[in-house]
Amino acid sequence: MQKPGDPEEAVKSEYEALKGRGTREALELFIARHPDHPLAAKAKEELQRLNP
Repeated sequence: MQKPGDPEEAVKSEYEALKGRGTREALELFIARHPDHPLAAKAKEELQRLNP
């Protein structure tokens, strides 16, 4: 039986994948899924950069 993966690495991987899309919707999705995670703050910063 396979050992479960590291949840922190899964969140980081999800952040990188969604950030890579470069859309507001992707970043908002990450924030909605992980509002208390430190990477949510980075996602919010990215959203600010996307605002004209």
